[in-house]
Amino acid sequence: MPDPRSATSPIRFASVLLLLGGLAGCAGTVVSVDPAPRAAMPSVGCSPYEGIWSQGGRNIPITRSGQRLTVNMAAFGRPVALGRVIGDRQIEVSFPDDATFTGVIDGQGSIRWSNGTAWQATGFSGRWRHDGRPGPVVTQYGDRLDVNMAAYGRPNAQGVLTGPSSVSVRFPDDAIHSATLVGPACLQWSNGTYWTR
Repeated sequence: MPDPRSATSPIRFASVLLLLGGLAGCAGTVVSVDPAPRAAMPSVGCSPYEGIWSQGGRNIPITRSGQRLTVNMAAFGRPVALGRVIGDRQIEVSFPDDATFTGVIDGQGSIRWSNGTAWQATGFSGRWRHDGRPGPVVTQYGDRLDVNMAAYGRPNAQGVLTGPSSVSVRFPDDAIHSATLVGPACLQWSNGTYWTR
């Protein structure tokens, strides 16, 4: 849950590795550092694939069992599609009335498909969990949010959408935090924590 009072600053792994390499006298050791690392994907228990995606105002539920995916295309009058997870950001789905496509989770609330289309994670309303425990209840009114923090004995927070899958929330007893729906059921906060539903 966003609360920097309990969050630790990220460790700069590259600096630590270089320092340790120097101290150990590892002459000639090369440390490779990605200059633009990808946004971290959620840990186990926060699937970026599962949930209700949206395209053209229609809902597309995806459920996951292990590495297998089921895609309900009923809103489009199409048959159920089956797929699988093939990487930490990539899925492959076979649509029986069309073809097999790969989709990439972009970490910003979209699945970008190999046929050029995109599905969006939208909608913040619902009961969320933090660390596996029931927690905040979010109610969305258009582009505004009310975040009920009673589960933690904290005052309600208010937010505003900054994009289809992103929001900025002011916690009156803390600070303003931004968050992105990495997937429909996985909300990543600017301090590195996650809420799930």
